[in-house]
Amino acid sequence: MYVTSGNEDNAQSAYQGSLASQQRVTSYTRLVNSEAVLTGALGSFQSGISLSEAKVAVSATTTPDTVLLNVSAEGTNAVRAAELANAVAASLEEYVSELETPSGGGSPLAKITTVSPANVEDSPIAPRTERNVLAGIAVGLILGLAWVAIRSRFDNRVRDGEGVEGVTSAPVMASVPSDDTLKGRGLINFGSGATLAAESYRKLRTNLSFASVDRPIRRILVTSALAAEGKTTTAMNLAAALAETGKRVVLVDADLRRPQVYHRTGGIGDIGFTNYLKGDGTMADLLQSSDVVGLHILASGPQPPNPAELLGSKKAGQGIENLSAMFDYVVIDSPPLLPVTDAAVLSQWADGVLLVARANQSRLPDVAASIEQLEAVNADLIGVVLTDVPTRGGAYKYGYYYTSSDVLKNQRVGGLFGRKRNKHQNIEVALEPTSNIEVR
Repeated sequence: MYVTSGNEDNAQSAYQGSLASQQRVTSYTRLVNSEAVLTGALGSFQSGISLSEAKVAVSATTTPDTVLLNVSAEGTNAVRAAELANAVAASLEEYVSELETPSGGGSPLAKITTVSPANVEDSPIAPRTERNVLAGIAVGLILGLAWVAIRSRFDNRVRDGEGVEGVTSAPVMASVPSDDTLKGRGLINFGSGATLAAESYRKLRTNLSFASVDRPIRRILVTSALAAEGKTTTAMNLAAALAETGKRVVLVDADLRRPQVYHRTGGIGDIGFTNYLKGDGTMADLLQSSDVVGLHILASGPQPPNPAELLGSKKAGQGIENLSAMFDYVVIDSPPLLPVTDAAVLSQWADGVLLVARANQSRLPDVAASIEQLEAVNADLIGVVLTDVPTRGGAYKYGYYYTSSDVLKNQRVGGLFGRKRNKHQNIEVALEPTSNIEVR
C-alpha cells in the first residue's frame, strides 16, 4: 500500500507531502490491528473468525524511509488468508480517508492506495520441513556433543577397567558381566556349563593363583567401597569356583552388621562367627555344609553391638588362622569400607584384599578413598573386580567347558596324543596350576 499526503502541484509541496507521508506510515501501521479497521474488514469478509483471532492473524510492516505499508494475514487456509488481508487493506483505506478528511469538509489530507493486492502463496510459510529438519539435526548434534563433553568431564562413575587404572596400580582381576542368575540368589552352579559369569569367576580364580607366586594367597578378604556393589556375590562365587578345582574352601560371613551369606546359601544365620568369638564353641563345631562340594560356610552368628572391636580382637585372628589350617582357602565377606571400619580392621588377618566395584554405579572417588583406607592399615590389595559389566555384541562364548576328567578321558583314548585323532584338532584346555593330573 502506498501513502500520499498534501498537494503535489509544485515541487515544494510535493517534498513536504512526502515527509508527511513518511511520518504517517508508522501511525497507519498501528491502525491495521485497531478494532475500527478489523471490524470494518470482518463486516465485508464472511469468514466466521472472531475479532481476537483476526488480531493474531493480521500484521503490518513498513520499510524505513519510504511511504510503503505492507499488510499480511496468516492462516491455515491460503485463500481465506489472502481474502482477509485484502479486506483489511480496503477497510484501512476507508478509515484513513475518514480520519484525514478535515472537519470543515474538503479533500482528505492523506490517502492510502493499494498497489499490490494479496495473492495466494504457492508454498506455506510454516512449517518449513526441510529447514526444520536441518535445524533440528544441527541443534541435536550441538546438544549431543555438549552432553558428551559435560558427562565425560563430570561423570566419575566406574565404566570399565581403564577408569579404575586411573586411581590404583592394582590390576583388574576380572570383569563379571550382567547375569540374571546373580541378581537372585547369586550363587552360580559351576557344574552346569560355561556361562559368561562363570567363566569370569574362573578367570578370577586363575588370576589369584598368579597374583603372588612367592607367597600364595589363601586367606582372601572381599570388600567394596559402598553397599550393593556385589561384594557378597563375588565372595560366594569365588569360593565356589575355588571348590570346583577340588580344594577345601570355607566362606566366612564377617559382615556382622548386615549379613547376607547364610540366607543366600541356605544356611543358618544364628550360629556362626560371633559364637566362636564369645567362646560358645570351636570353629569346627560352627561350620555348615553347602550344596557345593568342598565348600563350607561359617555364618555371621548373632549380631553383636561392637562388630569392629570383635573383628580386630586376637581371638578373631586366631579363628581365621584355625580355618586356614583346616582349609585350602578362606574367603571372607566383609562390610563395605567407607561406612564402617570393619573391613579395614579385618584385613590384618587376611593375605590380601579384593576390592569390588559395580560398573556404571560405583564412583571413582569412592574407589580411591577405599584404597587409601587399605593403604593406611598396610593391607595388601590384590586387585579390583568389576561386577555387572554390560555385555556387548560379539562377547566371547564357549560351547563346552572341559574339566580335568574330560582331558584324562581324551588322553586315555588317544583323542589328543594317540595315533587316532578326532576331527577337532585345535582344542585349548585351561588347567589350574594346582591341578594334579596324571598322564600315561
